[in-house]
Amino acid sequence: MKKLICKYCGNAEFTVLDVGVTLCKCGVRLTKSSDYRCQYPQKKNKQLSMDQKRQAEMISKVSLLKREIDRCLDERDEERFHKLTFELRLCQHFLTKGVNPPPLAQGEAEPERR
Repeated sequence: MKKLICKYCGNAEFTVLDVGVTLCKCGVRLTKSSDYRCQYPQKKNKQLSMDQKRQAEMISKVSLLKREIDRCLDERDEERFHKLTFELRLCQHFLTKGVNPPPLAQGEAEPERR
């Protein structure tokens, strides 16, 4: 959907005075269609959908990590358990803070705990 904005000041709020006559906040009477510009919010929608897609991927990854952690507990695999819990914390941090977690390289150990 396109949004009409004032050609002179870029404002999007108008007051209707009469049929075909609107008043912009900058004080200009807008009577012709050439007094307006169109603004398309496509870039914002694309960015929003990408963020939602990343969030959905993280949510599914969290679910899969929890299943793997349960398997590790059943098999008593401590090393893999610690690696997966660290990755789970990164994913949960991304979901709460909205920051991309750094990808873990193969064989990379988790940072030391204090």
